[in-house]
Amino acid sequence: MADVINQTQDTETGKSELWITIKDASDLLGISERHTWNVVLENGFQRKKLLNQSRKKTYVLRADIEKFYKEEQERQRLEALKSPPLSEISEKSEKRSEFEISESGKASLSEMQMALSERDFKIKNLPALLLEMQKKQEVLLKHAVKWRVTAFWISVLGVVIAGFFYLYLTDTKKVLSEKERALSESQKALSEMSEREKQAIKTISKREIWINKLEQAVPKEKIEQLRVEEKKEE
Repeated sequence: MADVINQTQDTETGKSELWITIKDASDLLGISERHTWNVVLENGFQRKKLLNQSRKKTYVLRADIEKFYKEEQERQRLEALKSPPLSEISEKSEKRSEFEISESGKASLSEMQMALSERDFKIKNLPALLLEMQKKQEVLLKHAVKWRVTAFWISVLGVVIAGFFYLYLTDTKKVLSEKERALSESQKALSEMSEREKQAIKTISKREIWINKLEQAVPKEKIEQLRVEEKKEE
């Protein structure tokens, strides 16, 4: 992803300013980033830290870089008019090529070393990672077996409790049925007893009625005589 070019406004002049990264400046100048850093520091160009792709980078004014580029082009054109010796040109070219080659070589070597170091680190830690994964797998298997055994015994316990509960309900229903039958028989016996009492009261009432009628039909003298005789017999 390309670097972000930040545009700000000068508080004094009100003009907009373009700020570019060191990488963009090196691309404009056609030199390495390290060489660009040296140019920025030697010429005292303005710098500031700005946010770029979620991290801060150093930015320089594009106007300073363009100005330096034009001055450098003008200087090189004037030097070319002076016709310097070929040996000097060759020496400068060789030095620049050697510098760029050494810079790129250092960068590629550093990257290779980092890659090799990372690969060696992964290879060295591979047995430890495998052992850790094996331990985790064993722990997971133990937990799985434990949960299976627990689930089995919970199921057995649930079946036993359900059986006891069924027997309890059956016995309770049986007892309630027997009590209901006994209560029904008691109510029936009470009903029969009540009927007998009614019959007995009815019979007694009839006897009293007949006795009253007999007492009314029989003379009082005869009744008194019978009572006297009954007392004598006692």
